[in-house]
Amino acid sequence: MPMEKTGYASPVEVRQSPFHGRGLFAAVSFEAGDLIATYPLLVLSQDDTAAIRGTQVHHYVFHVDENEQGQMRAAVAFGLISMCNHSVEANADFTVDPAAQTVTLSARTPILADAEILIDYEEFADQII
Repeated sequence: MPMEKTGYASPVEVRQSPFHGRGLFAAVSFEAGDLIATYPLLVLSQDDTAAIRGTQVHHYVFHVDENEQGQMRAAVAFGLISMCNHSVEANADFTVDPAAQTVTLSARTPILADAEILIDYEEFADQII
C-alpha cells in the first residue's frame, strides 16, 4: 500500500555537490537570519569521542566542548545537517546546544533555491575530531 502524501515539503534536500561529493541544497530561498532547520543531537562522552577518531563517523560529528585537559566531546547530528559541506565563504551558520541536544542551521546570507548550503567548520576544517 503506498504511503499518503502529507503535504510537507522539506526546505532542503541532498544532491550531488560540484565541490564535495554530496551536499545539502536549498529547496526554497532563504533570507539572511532565516531558520533553515533544527536537528537532534546525540552528545557523546569524551571516551566515545576519542573512539571515533580515525573512523568515517568523524566526518559527520559536531564539536561540543572540551575539558581542562583538552579532551573533547562531539555530537552526532541526526538529519540532513550532516550533509552540509565546508566553505570559508559559508552561507549558513550552525549553533550547537548541548543542553537541548540540538543543532540549529540558519542562513548567514541570502540563499537562493537550488544553492548549496555551506557551513564553516571553523578550526576543525582541516582536522579529524
